[in-house]
Amino acid sequence: MITGAAGGIGAALSRAFAQGGATLVLADLAGEKLDALASELRESGVKTGAIALSVENREACADAVADVVARYGGVDVLVNCAGVNTRMRPELYAEDVWDRIVDINLKGTFNMCQAVHAPMSLRGKGKIINIGSILALASNAVTAAYSASKGGVLQLTRSLACAWAADGITVNVIQPGWIDTALSRQARVDIPGHAERVVATTPLGRWGEPEDLIGATLFLASTASDFVTGASLVVDGGVTAHI
Repeated sequence: MITGAAGGIGAALSRAFAQGGATLVLADLAGEKLDALASELRESGVKTGAIALSVENREACADAVADVVARYGGVDVLVNCAGVNTRMRPELYAEDVWDRIVDINLKGTFNMCQAVHAPMSLRGKGKIINIGSILALASNAVTAAYSASKGGVLQLTRSLACAWAADGITVNVIQPGWIDTALSRQARVDIPGHAERVVATTPLGRWGEPEDLIGATLFLASTASDFVTGASLVVDGGVTAHI
């Protein structure tokens, strides 16, 4: 099950799981994009469900997971990919703007994790993969809410990993660097010179692509990572290693 499935990263991961033969349930708010992706995967022969979901609504998350369990028998892997951002200086945030970012990015991640705990623990196994950000590890002047939410996702991941290890559930977080998606493209508009600065400060010398996250995600979803939990896996082209 993948939230934020119709976004740039979510869609790339959905296609990767499909190529691996997984049965998929795609969850997102974006109706047309979600329907198009689900149709694409079904036409390729992949068993695919699609759910319109607001992850900040705890009851909706619980209902969505219950529906998935009823239809497919359980949830083996949850990828929490839903996320939003609005860039501005911290003194300018209106309460509703701040709340939306934190509610979707952090509360939404928790809601989905909490919703899959019971069916996963009942089966004695499960993989939860949260999509964080290197802005949980470092920040800048115009991402206070986003950085706070992703920092929360990092610590949430560690706490859940400790709490649910005995249930056979692993919980890990991937920290993407600057990935070329619609969300990050807006930063090129909001922050003059940002696109060039990203390339200059990334040791591998380029923006990442959504597909660059496939390897880390499939690893954490596979039995190869059975002894990995509470981990923060950075996929950033070397940005956070650069001084």
